Amino acid sequence: MIQAVPSNSAATLEHPPMQKAVVALTVLGLCASFGAMLSYIRASKAQIGTNPYFYGDIVKDPIYYALHGAEILCLFSAGLLALWLTNRREFSGGYLSRFLLFLGAGALMTARGYTLPSLFSTKLVDATGPFMCLISVVVFIGVRRCNWAVLDKVFLTASYVLSAATLFEIASLRTTSRVEAVRSMAPILSALYWFAAWTALREYPRDSRARYFRFAPLVAYALGSLFTALRLNLVMLSFLLATCSYADYRRGVPQAKRWLIALAATLWLVLFSTIFLPNSSAFKRVEAAAESLYSRLDEDTRTGQLLAFFDSVQPQELLLGRGSFAKWWWNGEDWNGGTDYGYLDLLLYGGAPLLLTYFAVHGAEPLATLWRGPRGLQLTASVLVLLWTIRMFSTAEPNLALDYYPVLLCVGASIARETGPAGQRVAVATTFQHGSRTLLHQCRRTIARSASQAAFFKDVRDDATNARSSYNAGQTSVSEVILPVQNRRIHAASNHSK
Repeated sequence: MIQAVPSNSAATLEHPPMQKAVVALTVLGLCASFGAMLSYIRASKAQIGTNPYFYGDIVKDPIYYALHGAEILCLFSAGLLALWLTNRREFSGGYLSRFLLFLGAGALMTARGYTLPSLFSTKLVDATGPFMCLISVVVFIGVRRCNWAVLDKVFLTASYVLSAATLFEIASLRTTSRVEAVRSMAPILSALYWFAAWTALREYPRDSRARYFRFAPLVAYALGSLFTALRLNLVMLSFLLATCSYADYRRGVPQAKRWLIALAATLWLVLFSTIFLPNSSAFKRVEAAAESLYSRLDEDTRTGQLLAFFDSVQPQELLLGRGSFAKWWWNGEDWNGGTDYGYLDLLLYGGAPLLLTYFAVHGAEPLATLWRGPRGLQLTASVLVLLWTIRMFSTAEPNLALDYYPVLLCVGASIARETGPAGQRVAVATTFQHGSRTLLHQCRRTIARSASQAAFFKDVRDDATNARSSYNAGQTSVSEVILPVQNRRIHAASNHSK
């Protein structure tokens, strides 16, 4: 149960100056990350080597490094400032301790992989370096709900901008080669999924027209996944549609009519395209992409990698990991590109401490919040984090890129205790806890009332005994004995009724 209690404290202003700085730095960091991604795609398309799906050898231009540096600086600074401004009572108890343990696991990974000179080089911000853990401070930006008034608009804008970029890249493809499509769209699709998921999962007013377009970014994502023939993307799209249905069920939104309309529209579009557009260039390109995807449906690209990994890495080495720059023998060379499993990569680089603390910080608390049945912002954020924990069973891992920051911000919203409107203090408790407090309060009132009544009757008995003794001794009259006792009873009864 979530109860909003008004607060007149000056600290509950919607956007105090320092809080505005947090939001501004976050927006600037996300924009810089988007620019770095575009610069990276341009370099990627121009440098297709012998292994077209390996990106480690791509030479980036100075613009990329400038934007990437600005991205890390802005988001890391915003996260530190948000942590400094946030009261520990605003997020789940014990979370800060778990976060410090996670940073300790990251420090252990860094110590086992870095040398002193490499710490003072550009390798400091490597994808498997200490900033893989330090960037998680972005979580604390999402704790305060007042920040989401801006972040929500940024997420919506990003989903449509990335959708437009996806459609532009599809239209710009010169061939039906999967390599060209992957080099052109894979980073965009990785980021688009999370912003499109937010757009689809968030709650809309019943009279809002925007809710009719909430699945539009997912259509662009599905098209891009079709041209890149990435099977995992389509699997994650299915999970997203299922979680959208769950979120709407929790909100009491009718779904049968909407799904029937979506199914009918899809069937109509397929029939219309196959009957009236079979000779168009667009239809032929989609058909070729569908054939390429169909040919890969039963392709096994994981089993050989897993066997080679455990032939090269002994299980006991995964207790503490091999350090930040871990390598293992694959395809006849010392491979330093990790694996296609996010959780296995955490074990490879940082061992069991990194894996356990990462899940404790980024997965366990949001999933516990989802289990308690949240509403509004926390429901949307917790479901999105659930999708991330599923994605990490395959090709997803912590990184310094645009596809990871929305997840961190949603983790912050999931762990927040204070999720009400600005100017209100929110107390989050389960129904059981609320009922227990109410019952305890009633018991205390009953005990206090019983004690008061017992004291009152004891005084009456004492007065009656004293009066009887005085009367028998002949010291008082009958009226002097009876009237004080009656007056005491009347006075006490009137006070009790008040």
